[in-house]
Amino acid sequence: MSRSVLEGVRVIDLTQFESGTVCTETLAWMGAEVLKVERPKTGEAGRYSIAEPGVDTYGFIILNANKKSITLNLKTEKGKEILWKLIDKSDVFIENMGPGSIERLGFGYEEVSKRNPRIIYAQIKGFGMDGPYRDYPAFDPIAQAVGGSASITGEPDGPPMQPGPNLADSGTGYLTALSIVGALYQRDRTGRGQRIEVAMQDVVIGFCRAAWEQHYLNQGAAKRVGNGMPLEPVAPANMYPCKPGGPNDYVHIYCSRHPGSNHWRKLCEIIGHPEAADDPRFATPRSRYQYREEIDAMISNWTRQHTKFEAMKILAEADIPAGAVLDTEDIMNDPYLRQRGIMVEIEHPQRGKVVIPGFAPKMSDNHVEITRPPQLGEHNEEIYLDLLNIPRDEYVKLQEEGVI
Repeated sequence: MSRSVLEGVRVIDLTQFESGTVCTETLAWMGAEVLKVERPKTGEAGRYSIAEPGVDTYGFIILNANKKSITLNLKTEKGKEILWKLIDKSDVFIENMGPGSIERLGFGYEEVSKRNPRIIYAQIKGFGMDGPYRDYPAFDPIAQAVGGSASITGEPDGPPMQPGPNLADSGTGYLTALSIVGALYQRDRTGRGQRIEVAMQDVVIGFCRAAWEQHYLNQGAAKRVGNGMPLEPVAPANMYPCKPGGPNDYVHIYCSRHPGSNHWRKLCEIIGHPEAADDPRFATPRSRYQYREEIDAMISNWTRQHTKFEAMKILAEADIPAGAVLDTEDIMNDPYLRQRGIMVEIEHPQRGKVVIPGFAPKMSDNHVEITRPPQLGEHNEEIYLDLLNIPRDEYVKLQEEGVI
């Protein structure tokens, strides 16, 4: 009986940094066998840092759990021959190299699909591969700039800002993984693989859906609204300071703009200003927005008397939407998130105990334990000797020649 969603699926992983590695880690967390193909001695570009050569970076550890690592020099003919043998035995091929790199190596879609018509061939790039920007390099902040998220992030009178999370990188990785799973499902019916191309710019545009509604309402470019709500002026909707006054001691409070909501009246009672609920100036979310500074001051006087966790508990138990601003330390030490498997402790050979984010979806029949990322070339013998049946003496020679 299958113990995981993608048990039996083999993935050739030629990814680096974040967008591609998020995709393949997601596939691994659903049970796929992910073969991370890395350069001999140095590994993928995100594995080591200049400051700590030979030691896995925390970024690499976070993005490469549950994978197998093999080393292979794709600039050699023997290395290319070995990759072709792996392609023959695999279901998915994915890369996020610079524009044109994989084609120059001789492993473009046409060549790979001709060799293995059932393979799912996925590529992640910064921009669409058939457009005017196809040859431009891109990283997450570039994709956020050209995808629109930077233009709607920040204060109304300030410059555009890059959002904190790597939406372009991780979002592209997750959507690529989803597309691969869909392509595998379709292959079961058609017997054919297909090509998947995901551009980071396109993904960010899709994440900005509310901005497009604002665009039509404004009859022009969506605006930056700081901590406010983008679609309609609403108050209260802000971050409010809490004790003891640290950099992340805030709680976000939001009173819904929808008719029939009694969030505002309940909030007024809790913060000790029941009369404000009947003040005609504060009758509607839009009218409250005009007096938001006065309202924010009333709320802040109350929140400063409580910790962010106390404020969240009091308000949420009164059915008022509120969320403590949790920083990475808060999240890492949250016992419930540990219990739920959202934050997972692994043992790394060089770093010791490391806590990493786990797989967010909880599936009743996907039984995959999150394990540490592989050491460089850790699975060479398993893949080359056992899977590809390369004789031991030839394997040793390939090592000596720098092919593996």
